[in-house]
Amino acid sequence: MPSINRTDETSKLLKTSTQYRRRDVQPHKGYGARHTFTILSFIGYFHLYALRFNLSVAIVAMANYTDTKSDQNYTESGVCPGPALNSSKTTTNQAVKFDWDERTQGLILSSFFYGYVATQIPGGYLATKFGGKRIFGYGVLITAILTLVTPVVARVGTWALILIRIIEGLAEGMTFPAISEMQGKWTPEMERTTLPMIASSGAAFGNVIVLPVAGYLCDTDFLGGWPSVFYIFGGSAIIWFLFWHCLIFETPSDHTRISAVERLYIESTASVKRATACQTPWKAILTSTAMWAIIVTNFMQAWGSYITNTTLPTYMNKIQKFDITKDGLLMALPMLMSMFTNILGSLLADFLRRKRYLSTVTVRKLFNTLGLVPAALCLPFIYMAGCEHVYVVALIVVGNGMLGFLGAGVTVNLFDIGYNYSGILMGLANFSSNLPGVMSPYFVGLLTNNNETMSRWQTIFYVSMGAYIIGTIVFLLFAKGKEESWNVQPEETTEPYITIQESAVTDNNLPRIKYADTYGF
Repeated sequence: MPSINRTDETSKLLKTSTQYRRRDVQPHKGYGARHTFTILSFIGYFHLYALRFNLSVAIVAMANYTDTKSDQNYTESGVCPGPALNSSKTTTNQAVKFDWDERTQGLILSSFFYGYVATQIPGGYLATKFGGKRIFGYGVLITAILTLVTPVVARVGTWALILIRIIEGLAEGMTFPAISEMQGKWTPEMERTTLPMIASSGAAFGNVIVLPVAGYLCDTDFLGGWPSVFYIFGGSAIIWFLFWHCLIFETPSDHTRISAVERLYIESTASVKRATACQTPWKAILTSTAMWAIIVTNFMQAWGSYITNTTLPTYMNKIQKFDITKDGLLMALPMLMSMFTNILGSLLADFLRRKRYLSTVTVRKLFNTLGLVPAALCLPFIYMAGCEHVYVVALIVVGNGMLGFLGAGVTVNLFDIGYNYSGILMGLANFSSNLPGVMSPYFVGLLTNNNETMSRWQTIFYVSMGAYIIGTIVFLLFAKGKEESWNVQPEETTEPYITIQESAVTDNNLPRIKYADTYGF
């Protein structure tokens, strides 16, 4: 199989051209450069979520605040009986603890998203200008370094911790639009669900690992208890960055080791734009009903999702009286199921599309509904289950686990309608999906401040249920599965061919090598 290599500009090139229609391009089989990109993207997603949500578990151990209502050990207060669990358990963990009430904890947990929301749209723009590889890689690296110093900063003061979390959010906010910009260039059309969703399932896997591991570490003396959560995951992310920096390339045409067959397969349907045709059609994008269906649905599903990821550990600890180790393990279970449904849904979705059993828009709506409706139906039963821990856990696992099917629905729908501007579209979609990250923890903190009871959490669950239902209806009514007219590049409408230039280097006694370049799409 020939290789694609870059040569010095002074090399003499003997060029010949061959044209192919898109439908004549054969799929590339076997392992390729796009799979290496997917694997390292998976690990990158893992660290994004591990660094984001490690505080959700650690804060249970960090906070030493108790209020007069939630500390009582009887059901009249709306709290499950704590079977001498909290009073009799002893620990040698001497880590510093902080007097943070529920409102303060909600503010700390939501502070990350102040910065995260702010850089979503700029992140997409910067990725198109400077490359998604740099923005994604350095976004993770900066967050990792700040995570390492979090235990020291927390001792300085609450304001310092909030500030550093905002800065972490600013750095991470650019990563999702950046990776989407790269996925638009690296993903062939018929793998447009599978590869991005395998990569993004790393986010769920991050929670699967970080939540139980963080709970365990907080309950030990290793590296001081809760500070070890930040040291371990921060250090791991820095190691990942070294591999990302050395092994990943911005586009298939930049890759020095990709085969010509794979590159042709990718670039025959992926995003390849000429510099003269890169003006972003902002007005068309912002008036597109299909894009607004994605934006609104992302906001609604994210509300319930962030309730789960950022505040449910506190609910399980304060109301259900789970200790912190079981708390983390419990929260990992729905994430594990979500990762499974994410990958399963993406494989089924591409199978249904490839075999033409269902249209793309039908597939997207089907899997979006499969994700949101079960999650909505399970929420009110969590309150009704009371202190029956088995039922509560089962409802949380099933409800939140089914959200993984969204990966084959709303999450990848932006590639269907506008893959040429996937970075910009992801910035808009992720902006809307992370507004609840700012609002929901603080909303929970205000609602439960000095009144951590089941009745208050019932209200929280019903609000989340309503958000899921609204998201389902909006997507069913307005989502589309075909490329929008504003995504079509000028050359796509005038030239149906792919031109491959083959070049031989003949000077400086270099061996004959070939490379491909693409034009006309």
